[in-house]
Amino acid sequence: MFHMRFHRVALTVSLVFLVFALLVLSSPSPSQNPPADAAEISRDLLYLAPTRVAPGPSTGMPETVFSSKSYSYRYVEREGWSVTPVAGSPAEAESERRGKRTFTLAGESYTLTPFSDDDRATLALSRQGDPEPLVTAVLWNREQLLAAWLPVLQRQKKALTAAALQQDLEVGDPILYAIELAGDSVWVAVGHSTGEGELGLGTVVRFDVKSKQARVFKPGEIATCAVTHLSVTSPDSLLLGTRRQYEGSISPCAGLVLFHPSSQQLEKIAPVASPLSGAIVTALNSTGRVWVATDKGICGGAPEGPWHCWRIVPTVTLKSATQITNKPGEKSGSELKPGNYEVLWANQAFLEIATKDSYDAWLAADDFAEAAARNFDAEPYKLLNTSGSFSPIRPLVKPGGDALQGTLVYRAPLERLPTPQGTPAGWAKVRVHAGWIERGKLEIVPKLIPIEK
Repeated sequence: MFHMRFHRVALTVSLVFLVFALLVLSSPSPSQNPPADAAEISRDLLYLAPTRVAPGPSTGMPETVFSSKSYSYRYVEREGWSVTPVAGSPAEAESERRGKRTFTLAGESYTLTPFSDDDRATLALSRQGDPEPLVTAVLWNREQLLAAWLPVLQRQKKALTAAALQQDLEVGDPILYAIELAGDSVWVAVGHSTGEGELGLGTVVRFDVKSKQARVFKPGEIATCAVTHLSVTSPDSLLLGTRRQYEGSISPCAGLVLFHPSSQQLEKIAPVASPLSGAIVTALNSTGRVWVATDKGICGGAPEGPWHCWRIVPTVTLKSATQITNKPGEKSGSELKPGNYEVLWANQAFLEIATKDSYDAWLAADDFAEAAARNFDAEPYKLLNTSGSFSPIRPLVKPGGDALQGTLVYRAPLERLPTPQGTPAGWAKVRVHAGWIERGKLEIVPKLIPIEK
């Protein structure tokens, strides 16, 4: 009897403990639910690229409107730019792009249906009411994916073999990023899903509705890109926007390209020092002038040029002299004059801004080389990859100094100075044009700065 009571008591205690544990685990606590990471804060505040562009409603001077998650950029000929805050996001949900897409041509409704299995990915064109597709195009298969992606992935993992990639490779789901009608043709820009091991090929499909035929284009130069934007500029010229996407991260691929289907020739469009160079296309329209938005900025022109470009700069305006420090939270070192300053990074309490003034410091030569190789993480698109760590650069007061006394620098290019005589081996002297200010109620807004030719 004693043992039975003991077991009942023990069971009751265990059940009470289990319920208590479940309540604790299901209840939020400050430690388990910390505030948004600084990388996410910086992404939300500083990534300002438009995702849509279209002619504006103006009946006077030609007008073009770019839409982003938080702002509308309006360009009026001979007047310039204006920026207006907006609510809501114009971006199309990725889940919607994965599914079927419908369109109307010559008064009839059609559906595009993407599909993938373990061996290949396809895209079918169907007319409403028909029991079978008019035509089905094969987008890519495992063998094509292996051949295109192996050299690219071997740059990251030199020991990667074809057999290992073949085993881990997943055929990516087709994502229909853009559809454009031209005569009896339907042009489709295709990307792919980016789950673990999922791969696809940069693909453009032309469906001829009248002849019920499909042609698939996979130019070698953009094989490992996703084609995210498409604009038909003539019967044999397409402007394509590209990016590389792999396992949840994105990066530049071929940028903006001009593709000629008849010859399958492809030309990259990237004027030196423009936002089209080494960037990710985020919006494209060729109604009249060609307008292109990237993570870096906005350009208007023609494929053969000239181009006029503006850089999108997240900016904070200081209306009075403001204390600035080299490290968030430490005692102020100096004051900034009133004016506009570019914001480089943000956390809950502070903003890192670019300054004309500077301070000199020290950095291990290897650390400087590593930071320079990744361009000090300055490219705007990197703000989207918050899963990748933005490790701070910690310039020190002196070679070998205490890291805890070092300054914090994010996304700020460092100028390397001549090495003074007597410097210990392995150290570099650098100049930093950045500092930290209290965030308070300061508002970050985008400004469009013209890029000098």
